[in-house]
Amino acid sequence: MKRFVYINDDESSPTHGLYCDNRISNRKYTLFNFLPKNLMEQFSRFMNQYFLLIACLQLWSLITPVNPASTWGPLIFIFAVSATKEAWDDYNRYLSDKTANEKQVWIVRKGIKQHIQAQDICVGNLVWLRENDEVPCDLVLIGTSDPQGLCYVETAALDGEIDLKTRVIPSACTGIDFELLHKIKARCY
Repeated sequence: MKRFVYINDDESSPTHGLYCDNRISNRKYTLFNFLPKNLMEQFSRFMNQYFLLIACLQLWSLITPVNPASTWGPLIFIFAVSATKEAWDDYNRYLSDKTANEKQVWIVRKGIKQHIQAQDICVGNLVWLRENDEVPCDLVLIGTSDPQGLCYVETAALDGEIDLKTRVIPSACTGIDFELLHKIKARCY
């Protein structure tokens, strides 16, 4: 089955159900799965399983003279501290994702540049980037202000390399002025 990408053509583009959206989500938990998922993670550690076994055995008064609260109290405290830390870390990931998703980017639609949120970028949108802009999604370079059609990209956030990587526009796009690129409509597969 061929999948088509309609470039700058929202009317005939059925891609809104075919492709995933551009929303970033690095969260580990939701409100509904936090407790079970966190407990599973806690009990996947051997030491926590061991201390749970000891705490359960201390509930049996025939084999232990020790008050069960002396074991259950610290165990519950450690689990609560660990769960609180995980919840805090996940909340910070949520805030970071929200900032990235709500970042304003320029796209060109029907020949007009407009601001949208990065999470609303769809497959086939023409994204307009300027110098030092963060790239909000995977892109194909079709135009640049450089006369040789060159673009320099820093990928330090992806691979840690601080050297600029050179990208060149396809030869078919060389020499096309921006006004024509803004109005381009195409179907690719």
